[in-house]
Amino acid sequence: MRIDIVSDIVCPWCYVGKRRLEQALAQRPALAFDLRWHPFELNPQVPDGGVDRESFWREKFGDAASLGEMVGQLVETGMALAIDFDFAGIRVQPNTRRAHELMQLAGAHGCADALAEALFDAYFVRGIDIGAVDALRRLGETCGLPQAALEETLVRRRNELVVDEHLRQMRAAGVTAVPTFIINGQHAFSGAQSPEFILQVIDHLAAGEVSAGQP
Repeated sequence: MRIDIVSDIVCPWCYVGKRRLEQALAQRPALAFDLRWHPFELNPQVPDGGVDRESFWREKFGDAASLGEMVGQLVETGMALAIDFDFAGIRVQPNTRRAHELMQLAGAHGCADALAEALFDAYFVRGIDIGAVDALRRLGETCGLPQAALEETLVRRRNELVVDEHLRQMRAAGVTAVPTFIINGQHAFSGAQSPEFILQVIDHLAAGEVSAGQP
Protein backbone atom coordinates (compact mmCIF):
# COMPACT_ATOMS: atom_id res chain seq x y z
CA MET A 1 0.00 0.00 0.00
CA ARG A 2 1.51 3.31 -1.10
CA ILE A 3 1.28 6.33 1.16
CA ASP A 4 2.33 9.71 -0.22
CA ILE A 5 3.22 12.20 2.51
CA VAL A 6 3.23 15.90 1.69
CA SER A 7 5.08 17.78 4.40
CA ASP A 8 7.25 20.71 5.40
CA ILE A 9 9.97 20.19 7.99
CA VAL A 10 9.11 23.40 9.87
CA CYS A 11 5.50 22.29 10.40
CA PRO A 12 5.15 20.86 13.93
CA TRP A 13 1.87 19.18 13.02
CA CYS A 14 3.72 17.33 10.26
CA TYR A 15 5.95 15.82 12.96
CA VAL A 16 2.86 14.89 14.97
CA GLY A 17 1.26 13.45 11.83
CA LYS A 18 4.34 11.34 11.12
CA ARG A 19 4.23 9.85 14.61
CA ARG A 20 0.49 9.12 14.43
CA LEU A 21 0.92 7.50 11.02
CA GLU A 22 3.65 5.29 12.46
CA GLN A 23 1.36 4.27 15.31
CA ALA A 24 -1.34 3.30 12.82
CA LEU A 25 0.97 1.34 10.53
CA ALA A 26 2.42 -0.58 13.48
CA GLN A 27 -1.04 -2.02 14.08
CA ARG A 28 -1.15 -3.58 10.59
CA PRO A 29 2.07 -5.64 10.45
CA ALA A 30 0.65 -7.93 7.77
CA LEU A 31 0.42 -5.06 5.27
CA ALA A 32 3.40 -3.72 3.32
CA PHE A 33 3.61 0.06 3.12
CA ASP A 34 5.58 2.14 0.63
CA LEU A 35 6.03 5.66 2.02
CA ARG A 36 6.86 8.45 -0.42
CA TRP A 37 7.74 11.94 0.85
CA HIS A 38 6.86 15.07 -1.11
CA PRO A 39 7.85 18.69 -0.47
CA PHE A 40 5.67 21.62 0.52
CA GLU A 41 6.84 25.13 1.39
CA LEU A 42 4.83 26.84 4.10
CA ASN A 43 7.08 29.90 4.06
CA PRO A 44 8.78 30.22 0.66
CA GLN A 45 9.32 33.92 1.33
CA VAL A 46 11.88 33.20 4.05
CA PRO A 47 15.31 34.05 2.61
CA ASP A 48 18.18 31.65 2.30
CA GLY A 49 19.89 31.95 5.68
CA GLY A 50 16.61 32.23 7.57
CA VAL A 51 15.17 34.90 9.86
CA ASP A 52 14.65 35.37 13.57
CA ARG A 53 12.13 32.73 14.64
CA GLU A 54 10.50 34.66 17.47
CA SER A 55 9.80 37.72 15.33
CA PHE A 56 8.58 35.57 12.46
CA TRP A 57 6.15 33.61 14.62
CA ARG A 58 4.84 36.74 16.32
CA GLU A 59 4.08 38.30 12.94
CA LYS A 60 2.55 35.12 11.52
CA PHE A 61 0.54 33.82 14.48
CA GLY A 62 -0.43 37.04 16.22
CA ASP A 63 -0.56 37.97 19.86
CA ALA A 64 1.39 36.27 22.64
CA ALA A 65 -1.71 34.67 24.15
CA SER A 66 -2.70 32.92 20.92
CA LEU A 67 0.88 31.84 20.28
CA GLY A 68 1.24 30.54 23.83
CA GLU A 69 -1.96 28.53 23.51
CA MET A 70 -0.76 26.96 20.25
CA VAL A 71 2.64 26.10 21.67
CA GLY A 72 1.12 24.64 24.83
CA GLN A 73 -1.18 22.41 22.81
CA LEU A 74 1.71 21.17 20.68
CA VAL A 75 3.93 20.46 23.69
CA GLU A 76 1.16 18.48 25.35
CA THR A 77 0.41 16.58 22.14
CA GLY A 78 4.09 15.87 21.58
CA MET A 79 4.55 14.40 25.06
CA ALA A 80 2.05 11.65 24.24
CA LEU A 81 4.04 10.83 21.09
CA ALA A 82 7.59 10.91 22.54
CA ILE A 83 8.28 14.28 20.88
CA ASP A 84 10.03 16.67 23.25
CA PHE A 85 9.16 19.94 21.52
CA ASP A 86 11.48 22.76 22.61
CA PHE A 87 10.18 25.85 20.84
CA ALA A 88 12.19 28.17 23.08
CA GLY A 89 15.35 26.56 21.73
CA ILE A 90 14.56 27.44 18.11
CA ARG A 91 16.38 30.64 17.16
CA VAL A 92 16.13 30.58 13.36
CA GLN A 93 13.13 30.23 11.08
CA PRO A 94 14.85 28.55 8.11
CA ASN A 95 14.15 28.36 4.43
CA THR A 96 13.44 24.64 3.87
CA ARG A 97 14.26 24.33 0.16
CA ARG A 98 17.64 22.66 0.69
CA ALA A 99 16.11 20.29 3.26
CA HIS A 100 13.55 19.22 0.65
CA GLU A 101 16.32 18.74 -1.90
CA LEU A 102 18.11 16.54 0.61
CA MET A 103 14.90 14.57 1.17
CA GLN A 104 14.84 13.82 -2.56
CA LEU A 105 18.34 12.39 -2.32
CA ALA A 106 17.33 10.33 0.72
CA GLY A 107 14.33 8.97 -1.18
CA ALA A 108 16.61 7.75 -3.94
CA HIS A 109 18.72 5.94 -1.32
CA GLY A 110 15.78 4.44 0.58
CA CYS A 111 16.23 6.45 3.76
CA ALA A 112 13.71 9.28 3.43
CA ASP A 113 11.83 8.20 6.57
CA ALA A 114 15.01 8.22 8.62
CA LEU A 115 16.04 11.62 7.30
CA ALA A 116 12.57 13.09 7.91
CA GLU A 117 12.80 11.97 11.53
CA ALA A 118 16.32 13.38 11.83
CA LEU A 119 15.26 16.74 10.37
CA PHE A 120 12.18 17.05 12.58
CA ASP A 121 14.16 16.13 15.68
CA ALA A 122 17.00 18.47 14.80
CA TYR A 123 14.69 21.44 14.37
CA PHE A 124 11.96 20.96 16.94
CA VAL A 125 13.89 19.21 19.72
CA ARG A 126 17.47 20.45 19.36
CA GLY A 127 16.92 23.86 17.76
CA ILE A 128 19.28 23.21 14.84
CA ASP A 129 19.09 25.51 11.82
CA ILE A 130 18.02 23.01 9.17
CA GLY A 131 18.52 25.58 6.43
CA ALA A 132 22.28 25.59 6.98
CA VAL A 133 24.37 23.49 4.62
CA ASP A 134 26.72 22.20 7.32
CA ALA A 135 23.82 21.05 9.51
CA LEU A 136 22.10 19.33 6.60
CA ARG A 137 25.34 17.64 5.62
CA ARG A 138 25.77 16.22 9.12
CA LEU A 139 22.18 14.98 9.20
CA GLY A 140 22.59 13.38 5.80
CA GLU A 141 25.74 11.64 6.95
CA THR A 142 23.96 10.20 9.99
CA CYS A 143 21.47 8.60 7.58
CA GLY A 144 24.26 7.04 5.54
CA LEU A 145 24.05 9.28 2.48
CA PRO A 146 27.24 9.28 0.37
CA GLN A 147 29.52 12.29 0.79
CA ALA A 148 29.79 12.97 -2.94
CA ALA A 149 26.01 12.90 -3.35
CA LEU A 150 25.61 15.25 -0.38
CA GLU A 151 27.91 17.78 -1.99
CA GLU A 152 26.10 17.50 -5.32
CA THR A 153 22.79 18.06 -3.57
CA LEU A 154 23.61 20.70 -0.97
CA VAL A 155 26.29 22.74 -2.77
CA ARG A 156 25.64 22.23 -6.47
CA ARG A 157 21.85 21.99 -5.93
CA ARG A 158 21.39 18.95 -8.17
CA ASN A 159 17.80 18.40 -6.98
CA GLU A 160 16.62 22.00 -7.12
CA LEU A 161 14.60 21.56 -10.32
CA VAL A 162 13.27 18.21 -9.11
CA VAL A 163 11.84 19.88 -6.00
CA ASP A 164 10.41 22.68 -8.16
CA GLU A 165 8.54 20.07 -10.18
CA HIS A 166 7.27 18.25 -7.10
CA LEU A 167 6.01 21.52 -5.63
CA ARG A 168 4.23 22.26 -8.90
CA GLN A 169 2.64 18.81 -8.89
CA MET A 170 1.39 19.22 -5.33
CA ARG A 171 -0.17 22.59 -6.19
CA ALA A 172 -1.79 21.07 -9.29
CA ALA A 173 -3.16 18.25 -7.14
CA GLY A 174 -4.87 20.83 -4.91
CA VAL A 175 -2.70 20.36 -1.83
CA THR A 176 -2.98 23.54 0.24
CA ALA A 177 -2.20 22.33 3.75
CA VAL A 178 0.21 19.95 5.46
CA PRO A 179 0.52 17.29 6.46
CA THR A 180 -1.46 15.74 3.62
CA PHE A 181 -1.57 11.97 3.18
CA ILE A 182 -2.61 10.25 -0.05
CA ILE A 183 -3.20 6.51 0.30
CA ASN A 184 -2.97 4.35 -2.81
CA GLY A 185 -3.80 7.41 -4.88
CA GLN A 186 -7.44 6.91 -3.90
CA HIS A 187 -7.97 8.71 -0.61
CA ALA A 188 -6.41 11.97 0.55
CA PHE A 189 -6.75 13.71 3.87
CA SER A 190 -5.02 16.61 5.58
CA GLY A 191 -4.05 17.19 9.17
CA ALA A 192 -2.40 15.15 11.90
CA GLN A 193 -5.29 12.73 12.13
CA SER A 194 -5.56 10.12 14.86
CA PRO A 195 -4.21 6.60 14.33
CA GLU A 196 -7.82 5.35 14.55
CA PHE A 197 -8.88 7.55 11.65
CA ILE A 198 -5.88 6.49 9.57
CA LEU A 199 -6.62 2.82 10.24
CA GLN A 200 -10.20 3.26 9.07
CA VAL A 201 -8.92 4.54 5.73
CA ILE A 202 -6.28 1.83 5.41
CA ASP A 203 -8.70 -0.97 6.31
CA HIS A 204 -11.33 0.33 3.90
CA LEU A 205 -8.86 0.44 1.01
CA ALA A 206 -7.28 -2.90 1.94
CA ALA A 207 -10.70 -4.55 2.01
CA GLY A 208 -11.42 -3.18 -1.44
CA GLU A 209 -8.18 -4.60 -2.79
CA VAL A 210 -8.96 -8.04 -1.35
CA SER A 211 -12.46 -8.02 -2.78
CA ALA A 212 -11.21 -6.92 -6.19
CA GLY A 213 -8.69 -9.76 -6.21
CA GLN A 214 -11.17 -12.48 -5.33
CA PRO A 215 -12.65 -14.68 -8.11
